[in-house]
Parts: sequence; C-alpha cells; structure tokens
Amino acid sequence: MKQWYRRTLTKVIVLLVGIISGAAFVTSLGVAATYAGTIDPSQITSLVNEPYEDSQDFNSAVEGAMYETFGMFRVKDVMETDGAYDPNKEIDVMSYSDPGQIGNTDSAKLIYRLEDLIKWSEDYNSSSEDLYSENVIVCRNAEGSYYYYYFDDFLALFESGQLTAKFDDEYQTQAQFLNDLSNKNAEAGYNGGVRILDPDGNELYTDCWNFGAALREEYAPVGGEDLLEIVNNTPELNGNLSEIYDHLAFVLSGLDDDYMTYQSGWEYLEEGNTNFTYLYVDREKKQVLTNRAEFAEYADAQKHIREMKSGGSVKYMIVNPKLKDFETNMNLTASGEWDMVRSYESSRDSENILAVSVDTSYPIQDQFYEGRANYNRNLPFLRGALFLFVTGGILFLVSAVWLAITAGKKPGDEEVHLTVFDRWKTEISAVLVIGLWVLVTCIVIAGGTTFGGITDLSSAAGYYAEAYGAETIPVVYSALFTTAIDMVDLAGLFFYGLFTFLCFFAGYVSLVRRIKAKILWKGSLLCALIRAVGQVWRSRSVTLRGAAAVLGFMFLQWLAILFRDLPFLVLALAADAAAIWAVMCGAVAKNRIRKGIEEISGGNLEYRIDLKWLRGEERDIAEKINNIGSGLNKAVDEAMRNERLKTDLITNVSHDIKTPLTSIINYVDILKRSNIADEKIRGYLDILESKAQRLKTLTEDVVEASKVSSGNITLEYMDMDLRELVQQTEGEMAEKFAARNLTMVLNLPEEPAVIHVDGRRMWRVLENIFGNAAKYAMPGTRVYADLILTEDKVNFSLKNVSEQQLNISADELTERFIRGDISRSTEGSGLGLSIAKSLTVMQGGQFDLYLDGDLFRVNIQFDRVRGRNI
Repeated sequence: MKQWYRRTLTKVIVLLVGIISGAAFVTSLGVAATYAGTIDPSQITSLVNEPYEDSQDFNSAVEGAMYETFGMFRVKDVMETDGAYDPNKEIDVMSYSDPGQIGNTDSAKLIYRLEDLIKWSEDYNSSSEDLYSENVIVCRNAEGSYYYYYFDDFLALFESGQLTAKFDDEYQTQAQFLNDLSNKNAEAGYNGGVRILDPDGNELYTDCWNFGAALREEYAPVGGEDLLEIVNNTPELNGNLSEIYDHLAFVLSGLDDDYMTYQSGWEYLEEGNTNFTYLYVDREKKQVLTNRAEFAEYADAQKHIREMKSGGSVKYMIVNPKLKDFETNMNLTASGEWDMVRSYESSRDSENILAVSVDTSYPIQDQFYEGRANYNRNLPFLRGALFLFVTGGILFLVSAVWLAITAGKKPGDEEVHLTVFDRWKTEISAVLVIGLWVLVTCIVIAGGTTFGGITDLSSAAGYYAEAYGAETIPVVYSALFTTAIDMVDLAGLFFYGLFTFLCFFAGYVSLVRRIKAKILWKGSLLCALIRAVGQVWRSRSVTLRGAAAVLGFMFLQWLAILFRDLPFLVLALAADAAAIWAVMCGAVAKNRIRKGIEEISGGNLEYRIDLKWLRGEERDIAEKINNIGSGLNKAVDEAMRNERLKTDLITNVSHDIKTPLTSIINYVDILKRSNIADEKIRGYLDILESKAQRLKTLTEDVVEASKVSSGNITLEYMDMDLRELVQQTEGEMAEKFAARNLTMVLNLPEEPAVIHVDGRRMWRVLENIFGNAAKYAMPGTRVYADLILTEDKVNFSLKNVSEQQLNISADELTERFIRGDISRSTEGSGLGLSIAKSLTVMQGGQFDLYLDGDLFRVNIQFDRVRGRNI
C-alpha cells in the first residue's frame, strides 16, 4: 500500500469522482438557478428557508394581480360609459395612453368613435395587405404653418389649374416638380426655390415636399371626412403629423386586444374566485372600486381598509398618496411598490388610495393557493440541489487537487511519466480539447436540445393564462411556482456536464504533467517556431541563398502572369527549367548520399560515393562521407591490431609465468615433504603454496578470458541433461559449502532437462557460479538452486544472500576483474562471472544477474531439446 494514492486505479477512481461531481455541480446549479431565479448563492441560501408568503414569487403574484386590476380599470374606462359598454363613445387617440384623459373630450384633438377604432384595430392587426397607401404632400406657407394633401388630390389641383408652380431656376418645370414629388425625390423640399400660386397668382406656399406613405384610413374621424382635414383645421395639430400617426398606430395595435380582454372579463378577480382583495379609493370621483361588495361604500373606505389589514393570516399592502404613509406586512420595498402604483395612475400627484390583501389561509383554490402548493412541493428539490451543489463543488476541488499532485507519478518513482497526448504540441492539444467541447456545445445548441425544461419552464403568467383565460400578464416568477422540471432535460444537462468535465480533466491533467515535466513551453508550437527561425538565422549562409532563389523564381513567375509578354514568358520558362534541373540534380545527389550512408553504416567501409555530376554542398558532403568510411576503416584496423596485440600479450605473458610458477609449486611440494621441524618455516611454506595456487588459477582464468573474448575457442556440442551436471557440480562444491556453513537447497524436476551445449564449457559455467556463492554468501545461510522446465526452455537459477553489502550494479559484476570493494580480501580473479556469462552466450544461452538489496541471483536459460532422453 506504499504511495497508494499514486496507483492507476486510485487515480481513475478520483478522475471519475471529479467528472461526476463536476457534472452534479453544474446540474444542481442549473436546477437551483431555475428554481430560485438567480445564481447568487446568498439569495438561493436564504430562499430555501423562506416560506411562500415571504418569497418573491408571492410578491410577484400580488403585483401581477395589482397590474391586472389597474388594467381592468383602464380597459373599462375606455369601453364603458356609466358602467356599460358604449360603442359610440368618442376616443381621443392623442390622449389614449393617458388613463385619466381617455374619455375627456373637452381637450380632444383627434376623436374617433370607439366601435370604428375597434373594427379598424382588428383589420390593422390581422390584415396581410399593406397598411400604408398613397403619399402625403406637405406644403409650408410664409407664416410657417403647414397644409397637408394626399398626393392624388394635390395632383388634381394642378391639373385643374387651381394651383401652379413658379421656380427660381428657369430650367425647372412644373411637370418635373410633380414627378419629383411622386418619386419621393423631393423629401427634403426645395428650400424656397419654388412658390405655389392660386388662380389669381397669389402666393399660397413657399415650399412643398413628400412626407411619405400615409396610414390607410378605413374610418373617418369625428368632425371631418379624413384625418388630414382635421389636422389642417386644428392649429394644435398642425406640424405634428408624424406624432399623430404614431399615436394612431399605438391605438390600433392595442385596442383590439383590449376589446377581447374586455369581452373575456375578469372573473378570476371577482369575489368568490380569488383570495385577493382590492379596494381602490378614487377621491376625485368620490367612489370606491373593489371586488368585495361590502367594501363598496366610499364613506366607509378607511374602516374597510382597517378590516383588510386585520387577521393573522393576511398579507396586505396599503398604497397612500404619500410614501411615508405606505403600509405593508409583506417582504418587499415600500418605494418600489409605491412608485409602481403611481405609474398606473393618471397623475403622479393623485390623491387616490389602493389597498390590497391576500388571505393566506387560502380558503379559495386560486392561483395563490396552487402557487403555494407548487412552491412547497418544489422547495425540497431546491434544498437538495443546494446540498448537491456544495457537495459536488467540494468533491470537484478535492479531485482536481488530488489529480494535480499525482499527475504523471507512479508508486516508488519520482519520474514524471508522460502519455502520447502529452507529447503533442501544446497549442494543438488545447485546440483539440477546447474545439471538441465547443463543437459538441454548438451541436447541442443547434439541435435545439439546450435543456428546454430548465430554461423554458412555464412561468406563472403562462400558468395563469391556461387556468384562468388571462390574455396578458406581464409578470415572470421563479420556477418554484411551476409544477416540475423536465427530467429528460435534467438528464441531458447532467450528461452534458459529464462531457464538459471529461474535456476539462483531459486538458487539465495533461497541462499539469507538462508543467511538471517542464515541457509546456518547450513542447509548444510557438517555441518550435522560434527555434526554427533561430536555426534558419544561424544557418543563414545557406538559408538566405535558398530563400533568394525561391523569391527570384516567384518574382519571374509573377512578372509573366502580370505582363503576359513573350520576353517575360521566356524568362519564366527558363526559370522553370532551371528549377526542374536543380530539383532533379538534388534528388540524384541525395539518393547517392543516402545509399553511401546506408552502405557504410551496414559495415561496408570500402564503399565510396560516386562524385560525378555532384556540385556545391552535395559534393562537399559526399567527400566527407567518403572520408568517414576511410577513417572508420583505419580505426577498425587499428582496433583489431591492438586487440590482437593484447591477446597475444596476455597469452605470452601467461605462458611465461606458467613455467616458473610450475617450478615454484613443485619445489614447494618437495620442501613440504622434507622433514622440516621448524613450525614457523612450515607455515611459510603453506602460505607460499596457497599463493602460488592462487596465482596459477588467476593465470588460467586470464588465458580462458582472453580466449573467450577473442573467440579462439572451439565448442563441441552435445545433448546433455542439465540436472546431472548441476548435481555433479553441487557434489564437488559440497566441501567448500560446508566449510562456510552454507546449506544447499536443490529443486530439480523429475523430467530430463536436455540442452544442446559443450559439456566441458557448461561445467566451467556452473563451477564459476557455485564457486562465487561459496566465496561470497553469508555463512550460516541457505543457497537455493532451482531448475525449472517450460514447454521450450530450461531455466536454472542460483540464489544466495551476500555476506557483505553489494556496492556495485549487476552489469558491473559481469565485467572483467570486478569483485566489488568488499571482496578484495577474498580469493578469486574477478573473472569468474565474466567467463560464465561469455561461455553461456557463446553456447546460445541467456545469462542474467539480479541484485535486490543483499539478495544475489543468477539466471541461466537455454532452449530445451524435446524428445530425447540422456
């Protein structure tokens, strides 16, 4: 369990937790924001503990009912006279948007019958034809007032001679003037350059121009045949034609809806159909408008307002003329509500009073009752979303930190391990991850699956319209007032979150690994570009010539394209021919150089590149490669000569040492057989014999190692059972093992372990391995020899615990004369393992050493010979 947090399985689990928690974080945020109508955590937190009657949903519902109440007042004021529908009621379109002046004809400017306006409004909103017809001509007189004509009427006056035109420009004609007006070429007028005269030659107008298309009139105003007649005869309207058309279009665009609303009625605001009570005190008219019959008396208005405020289950709002007198027990701001109600009034200085209340015991199952039911049903979902939001956020952060710490690390290894993706260029990786996320996001958006259940939930306004037939309620509530969130879209948002955070962690973890490995900048395209530019600049002696050649070639081609003359075409063709020749020559040179490198690298040091037709740098490179071949050939010859000299030297020196050494050993033996009584001298003779034998062994090992390294050995292969050879070697080494109190543990198979080797050389291999264990194993321990058979291999291993700490590597132990510092006092030449490895390899086997602390293990492997018994 060491460094378990770096294990691959652990990191995969943490990655999955991070992706899932991130998706849960986003999903819960979407749910919480949808339910709460905000992404402000403080507001969401306060909302989860907020009862419906203190919520913004409840306030918005009350405001919506207030808006509907004032809308009812306004529409009834437009449609009714003395409480009854009046189709002949005269409506001043100039004051239609002012609730207090709709039926006030004393200051009327442009009046139509109500029924005519309603029919005109219906056609205006439903007609597919052009609502604008002929143009209007505006004429200005010397006093600065205006007179308006429809173009056809204006043209008829000129044709009948009742009007004529006179111009300052002698080349201007009346026909051209009328044509300019007809084609709207005179929308800016003539600036005094024309005068319009009556039949007697008197000047009527000093300028005329085309106003533009006029609204097609289907009904005449009161007191005139058409709109222009009223405007021409009403000084207050003169010069305001644009404003008049705007007012008329405003009336026509909304009156038909008002009429349909009026026909539908306001049953949902009537007594017995709602928990909402309103009482509007109109001090100017000395009347009370209310949906409670017992509150209708104007004289008792204040008493009724006090009754509306009484009771523990009532939420109320009293909007008095002065803000300081505003009263409410609702969770809202006084100034905002007071200002909203004043905007509904005909005057900001109105002395009227509005009192509203809601019975929060909800005896009637209206929109307030169902709103509270939905609110209380959905509030636990909001609380759950908030909990998941916090939990998911914490888990995501923990996962991100965890993965940042362990990115690129493995247990017991401080090296930073990179993936194939990490080795991609930084910018390419970023574009791939971000581009994939953007692509999928665009596909999701384009496909119309942008989680409509979250973003397009039915608002309370839509709910009202379905339940109560209301046409327009411009109030938007939070989703707590709605019934539910679409689970399909919720799942879609969650899976989109999974994809988003999968992309995030893919880029994030790779970024962390790049930073740890210090390749974020080195592995970027920008860094590569800067290095390439630097390399080009450092090699400018070559690159500038190449760039100049390319630019010159392109210049000649562009000259031929631009001028298309024969001389330039000839130059371009010559440049093309030169380019083709240069490319072909370069290809031939590169092919020759490549082949030369392949030959020399393959060992053919005598190969020489043909220099014919090579010029410039290619020739220089080919010559240097030829020189490399010659130099390598000389170096190889020199190395071989040196190796032969070393081998000969070792052989000769060993032979020269062997002769006197044999004499020394023989004379020592003669002396030991003499009756020498002095024990001290006999001790000297024992030492002399031991050292002479050691020198003899060393000489033999040196000669053997020399023969092995030079390949001067003849192998006599045979099939032999390795089991028998191991048992024989163990028996001959038993005395040495016993001397150091070592216990040999043999594990041999029952089947023959037949291999094809040189028996004498294989004996030397095992002798060296067992001898090494006998010399360096810790006394009192066990030495394990295991022979294992597989289908086609024979594996032998010898394991022991070293007496001294091993201070060198396994590779160094197989080098010549290597025993380690702690073994210098022991017998041996340091050539045993080296000779054993060389002989094993020469016979087609595999020789490996393993060191693990003080554990020393030798592995030998040969191909198994099947179907033969020895």
